[in-house]
Amino acid sequence: MKSRSEIIKIIFYTILFFPVIIFTLEITSFFLNKSNNKFVSGTIYDSLTGWRKNCDDNYINSENLDYLICDKNGFIKTPHTTKDKTKNTYGILLLGNSVAMGEGLYGFNNEKTFASQLETTLREKDTSIDVVNAAYSGFNTWQEHVEAVRYQNSEPFHDDLPHANLIVSFGGIQDFWNFIRLLSTSDNRDEKKYSFANSMMIDKNNIEYINFLSSSSLGNIKSGFFAFLNSIKSRSYFFSYIDYLKSNKETKPGFYERKQLTINTEPYKENKNLKEILNLRFNLNYEEYENIKSYSISSVVRNINSNINLKVGSKYIYVYAPNYFSTLSKDQIKSDDLKYVIGIKHLIGNPIFPLKILEREMHIVEKDYRETLFKELKKRKTITFFDYSLKAEDTSWFLDYSHLNEFGANQISSILSKQILSRMKKSLPIEK
Repeated sequence: MKSRSEIIKIIFYTILFFPVIIFTLEITSFFLNKSNNKFVSGTIYDSLTGWRKNCDDNYINSENLDYLICDKNGFIKTPHTTKDKTKNTYGILLLGNSVAMGEGLYGFNNEKTFASQLETTLREKDTSIDVVNAAYSGFNTWQEHVEAVRYQNSEPFHDDLPHANLIVSFGGIQDFWNFIRLLSTSDNRDEKKYSFANSMMIDKNNIEYINFLSSSSLGNIKSGFFAFLNSIKSRSYFFSYIDYLKSNKETKPGFYERKQLTINTEPYKENKNLKEILNLRFNLNYEEYENIKSYSISSVVRNINSNINLKVGSKYIYVYAPNYFSTLSKDQIKSDDLKYVIGIKHLIGNPIFPLKILEREMHIVEKDYRETLFKELKKRKTITFFDYSLKAEDTSWFLDYSHLNEFGANQISSILSKQILSRMKKSLPIEK
C-alpha cells in the first residue's frame, strides 16, 4: 500500500506531465500533417451557411489534388476573373454542392472543376462571360440561397466581381441525400423536423454543439465543459490525425476506380415495389414516407423560389444534374448481379440503423423523389428548370453515386453552355 506522500507525488507528476504528453502528441500530429496533409480539413465553420471553403493561405496547395485555390473574395478560382466590371461583362453565379464545384476533378489552377469547364466552354463563344464558382461540398438549396444573397450584397463593393446576370443552381443530389437522411432516421419525428429544418441545413450534432454554447452562456457549467472539450477536439491535430486513420479503414466510394464503388453480395431478397422498399429498408410505411417527402420537397421548392424573388435583375435556372441512380440502364436494373449502395455514411449521417439498400432499389426511391419534385416545380410558372437526370449516356460518366468524372463533366457542361448562350441571345423562356 502506497503512502500518502507517494500518492501525492504520483498525482503531482501526473498533473505535471499530462500537458507535456498532450503537447508531444499535438506536435507529432502537426508534423505528420505536414508530411501528409490530406487529413487536414479544407472546410471551416461559417455562421451563415454552416460551413464553407477554407481559403486560408495555409490550406492552399496547388500540388495537392484535395485542395482548390481561392480568389481574394473567398470563391474557388476559375480561369477568368473580371478586372474591370464597368466593361460589358455577363456574370453567371454558379450555385450548388460538390457536383457543381467539381469534386474529384481537382487539378492544377482549378482548371478541371465543373465551373471552370463551364466557363471555358462559354467563353469560346462569348468572351464577356465570367462564371463565379460559389458552389461548395454539401451545400443544398437553402445554403445556395444564403450564398446568392451574400454575393449580391457584397458584389457592388468589389471591382473584380461581376453583377450576377444569371444564377445557375446545378446539382439537386444534395437535397436528395438529405431526404434519404430523413428517411433513415426514424426515431423521433418532431425532433427530426427541428434538426433538419428548412431542407436540413445542419445535422443534429451541430445543433447539439450550439445548444451547449447557448446553455453554457446561461451559466450551465456542464454544458460549458462539453463545449470546451468539443472546441479542443475540433482544433486538435492529434484528433484530426486519428479521424484520418479511421477514415482509411472505412469503405468509401472510389473516386478514380469504378470497381471500388460497388460490391457483389450474397443472394438477397430484392424489393421491386416502393412500399416494400420503404418497409424493409427504412422501416417506414407509405404514409410516413409521403409526409417526409412532402415537407422535404416543399422546402426545396421554397428555397428555389426565394432565389427567383431576389429583386436585383438576376435570372435564375435550376438544373437537376444526372446522378448514378437516375442513369442506371434497363439492363443494369434487370441484371441478376445484386449491388448494394455503399460508402454513403458521410452523406446521410448516422442513421438509427445501418442503411442496407440495393442500387436499383435506390433508383426507384430517387425516381419517385425526382418526379415529385418536378411536378411541384411545374406548378410554379416562374421557375425555370432543366431536367438533366437522363442526360448521361451511362454510369461510366460518374466517379461515384453523385459526381461526374472529367468526361461526364465536360459533356454536361457543354449541354448547359448551349442553353445558357441561347438564353443570353434570346429574351425567351428557357427550353425545358
